[in-house]
Amino acid sequence: MLIKFFTLLTPALIGMNLEILLNMLGNETRREILQLLSERPCYVSELSQTLNIGQKAVIEHLELMRQAGILETRLEKIDKGRPRKYYHISEDILIEVKISPHHFYIETLLPEINEEVLTAFPKLAEVMHRLDETSRMRGWERVERLRELYHELMKEHEKINEAKRVVEYLQREIREEIKKEVAIEELRELLYY
Repeated sequence: MLIKFFTLLTPALIGMNLEILLNMLGNETRREILQLLSERPCYVSELSQTLNIGQKAVIEHLELMRQAGILETRLEKIDKGRPRKYYHISEDILIEVKISPHHFYIETLLPEINEEVLTAFPKLAEVMHRLDETSRMRGWERVERLRELYHELMKEHEKINEAKRVVEYLQREIREEIKKEVAIEELRELLYY
């Protein structure tokens, strides 16, 4: 069984206890809030109405995630009344949890550029070069080019994830073959020695 939580680890989260973070993600309401906030910043009553839960409960969840560094707030003036406090996801976090019969790990990754990866995946290097070229563009032309690059990266991401699934399958098969072979050899040693 493979369970994955994907988001990107930030400096605010580096010192965070991973158990606390996983506990936060284990709550369905908090995951629903994060899903909504991944689409756009929201204020408390908006989240409360969308999720059909009380504002007090929403505030408690938001405050826990804000204290943990997952969320940030900003005040925005409105025409009438007090300014609204909008919540938004502070930065990206990447956490991968893998659980299998003979393998368990939790990995946190910082987003970074790795030259070896760019060499191994030339499409990524090409996109990075084209991204640098967009710095000389302005306006809608730049927006359109950035959207194209983003969609190319999404496709590349899908290919890499598929390759990763194949690697994980092969690793599992090899582990099983090793287990079988070790059992056979141990049996031989018992029988012939």
